[in-house]
Amino acid sequence: MSAVLQDPERPTVWTTPTRRRAPMPTPRPGGIAVVLGDRAEVFALAPVLAGLGDAARVVRADRRPSSTPRDRICSVAVALGRFDRAFAADLPDAVVVHGASDTALAGALAAGANGIPLVRMGAGVRSHEFGSAEEQNRVLLDRSAQVLCAPTAANVVNLRAEGLGGRDVRLTGSTAVEAVRHRLMAEPDRLALVRRWGLEPDRYVLATIEHPENVDDEEALFGIMNQLAALVDAGHPVVLPTSPRTRAVIERAGVLSSGMGLRVVDRLWHSEFLALAAHAGLLVTDSGAVPEEATVLKRPVLVVRQSTEHSKALRDFGRGVARADLTAIALDWLADDDRRVHLAGLPSPFGDGGAGVRIADAARALARPAIRLVV
Repeated sequence: MSAVLQDPERPTVWTTPTRRRAPMPTPRPGGIAVVLGDRAEVFALAPVLAGLGDAARVVRADRRPSSTPRDRICSVAVALGRFDRAFAADLPDAVVVHGASDTALAGALAAGANGIPLVRMGAGVRSHEFGSAEEQNRVLLDRSAQVLCAPTAANVVNLRAEGLGGRDVRLTGSTAVEAVRHRLMAEPDRLALVRRWGLEPDRYVLATIEHPENVDDEEALFGIMNQLAALVDAGHPVVLPTSPRTRAVIERAGVLSSGMGLRVVDRLWHSEFLALAAHAGLLVTDSGAVPEEATVLKRPVLVVRQSTEHSKALRDFGRGVARADLTAIALDWLADDDRRVHLAGLPSPFGDGGAGVRIADAARALARPAIRLVV
């Protein structure tokens, strides 16, 4: 499959039809506005920003916690107003959005209100959890975009099935591949870090539990912690970096007993997280980003969610698991050294590391043509 499924024609440079001096057009700043949502999006957007160079300008709105549907409505409305004012005052050639956050949705709506073309990163990604806010945002974002940049061939199929195949759909890969390669420490430094943590390569578990499906349900969170604690009891240390929000829920609910033995730590620097992930015997997560990173690091990953947006792409690298089955499946995978050897030779299904350039090119193709004046 070609990396570009449909190439838009670049606008042509026009000239005035007479030799009289044409009126000077109204100045328009142009450039490509890249919407930044939460902190984690920095790593996904960095390759695109690098590809755009001086043409890029990052725009963001203050991100507020959204605990109820009414809070979300207010949050989107505030962000929409700020983006609308910014785009109207300094009209960019195109707007780039990533992910499924309310901030991305607000940026897309503001672009549409100002007649600005929208480039959508992560198009066609679907968890099929139709009641979740993230899935609703994904669908709305894809329908708002003129250019749809899909990470995998399965995402392209999703877009076609939803009637969006006639738009400018591009198979670009995921910028997670570039982000991991750029921020991954050299192997000697990684192994030194693993030793400083008192861990043995291939015998420990690195876990992240942040999704509302698990964190907002105290019973679910308690069940996951018990399952992870059982891995510690079986001789596999578990490192669990947490956000302040998740740590607050853990402490408020009292789900960690003194005998669990889990190493609950503050959120790690991305490079440190990747270094530990690269030598973990198993990754356990409920995020959308970690499974992508796992395929670049060649590590097995279990996704503790009712469904995952990467089920088809993960294939040999991982699978979704029910909370109650986590310990049994994890122990089986930790004991399977042949699986890790096999993964080392597999390419990532999320691309070849050129997504940032492809997405940047897609955005540049929407730039207004230069105006040549003939006198």
